[in-house]
Amino acid sequence: MVFLAGSWEGEGLVLPKGIKYKEKAEFRLLKEKPILLNWQQFTQNPENGMPMHAENGFLKVLPSGEAELLLSHPFSANEIYRSVQLDSTSLTCEDCQIQRGPLAKGKFTTYVKRVYRLDDDGNTLNYDLYLGVDNNEPYHHLKAKLTRSSQPSS
Repeated sequence: MVFLAGSWEGEGLVLPKGIKYKEKAEFRLLKEKPILLNWQQFTQNPENGMPMHAENGFLKVLPSGEAELLLSHPFSANEIYRSVQLDSTSLTCEDCQIQRGPLAKGKFTTYVKRVYRLDDDGNTLNYDLYLGVDNNEPYHHLKAKLTRSSQPSS
């Protein structure tokens, strides 16, 4: 079973601006062979509870170990990861192709890397997200610490 499976809650930080956020995430195991995980993350302002961001998608892991992560965002962008490394306590996603929808505006995302790590206690998930925009050097954009709030459901 994928270590991410279950519900998680915690806090994160947008590093360049020092903006704090609360986060709820659910990774629902839909199928075990091949592994198919529904991926949902939602953030909100910790002071007023207003939504800040959401992403939805799927992690698919074939019996051969090949894997892909597909995520959609409400700002008209999709992430498609071509390099996904997964073991019993970590997930690293890089070599990301970005698709922009026809209503996307603003800066162009040109690099994304995600790193998720499960602590030894099995109930604490840390993640970091690295971001590059407009072909500029990638930087450490987000970091968060989430605690398991419920065990996996299918």
